[in-house]
Amino acid sequence: MMNMRQLLLILISILGFQAQIHAQTLSPDANISILTCNPGTEVYSMYGHTAIRVSDPATGLDAVFNYGVFSFEAPNFLYRFAKGQTDYLMVGQKFSSFLPEYEKDKRSVYEQVLNLSPEGKIRLFEALLENARPENREYRYNFFMDNCATRVRDMIERNAAGTIRFNDDRPTKTYRDLIKEFHHSFRWIDLGIDLLVGKKADEPVSASGQMFLPEYLQNQFVGAEITIDGKTQPLVLETRTLVEYPNTKLNSNLPWPAIVFGLLFLLVAGISIRDYFRKKNSDWLDYWLFGLTGFAGLIIGWFTLYSEHPAMSPNYNLLWAFPLNLFFAFVWRFKKWRTKTKLYFWLIGALLLISFVAGQQLNPAVYFIILTLLVRVGVNLAPERK
Repeated sequence: MMNMRQLLLILISILGFQAQIHAQTLSPDANISILTCNPGTEVYSMYGHTAIRVSDPATGLDAVFNYGVFSFEAPNFLYRFAKGQTDYLMVGQKFSSFLPEYEKDKRSVYEQVLNLSPEGKIRLFEALLENARPENREYRYNFFMDNCATRVRDMIERNAAGTIRFNDDRPTKTYRDLIKEFHHSFRWIDLGIDLLVGKKADEPVSASGQMFLPEYLQNQFVGAEITIDGKTQPLVLETRTLVEYPNTKLNSNLPWPAIVFGLLFLLVAGISIRDYFRKKNSDWLDYWLFGLTGFAGLIIGWFTLYSEHPAMSPNYNLLWAFPLNLFFAFVWRFKKWRTKTKLYFWLIGALLLISFVAGQQLNPAVYFIILTLLVRVGVNLAPERK
């Protein structure tokens, strides 16, 4: 993760290098390739990375065009990211400064050399140079639709001086299915994403749409073809391994959120059963459970209403994390109001049951949360034991 000082130094070196590459022209020996970097151990790198390399042994040019430059410490970064208002930069940098970062982080880097005509190489290189200009390099980041991988795909498709055909015969997956493949080492992050990302993430994604993930883009280019002047050839001439380490995507942690909330369900169920036979009611459980789920609902509701991320709304997690639960938890503390507020349990019980069949894929841990709340609803609606 870059701090502001490191980012400033990198940008200064990049700006100097960009002035050099803008004066370059390509020779017939030049190569343009895609660089695919494996996922890392930090949250921001868990999906991997994609960039474009332009190398020309005749002129000594060896540049990487990188659409993934940002600063985590930029003002209001987390707030802007949450709202979907994060701006990324496309910059050109030396290949010799790009690769060591991935060697240091022990992340594999693969190179796919593209089978482009001389005209296609020149067109693509000129388009990259134009995109790297200060007035053009900033873009509004969208994880599913407009990121470092989709920008590479689109730039190559538009400027290859030929017709590119990808293999559309791919298994049908949803956005949620796709990103979950990279969450095995990030179980709590997986829960958080499942809470915030709504039903639109459960829609099927086309083969082209799946290329928002660097690994899927890499695999699609393996079988892609390009037609130039009526002649069809493989789009990738050669694949090279530049750096190789074990893929952290394959690491797997225990499903701790499901374990923790499963134990919570057993604990609450045990207390509730004990209270039933003792003719008691642990009201404090209701304060905490409904208060916390109501607070969670306020956060989820904010994302649903105000985030520009297209997959945030609608979000049926709001059925169980009902924002009014927070107000209800406060009112429930006063015994004189309980006769009236007890009707609220019927509403919550109905919403909890609907959340099971609403059509949005829920995180496994959420099922235990819903069951825990249903236990408390049942306890408060059950006839008193005499």
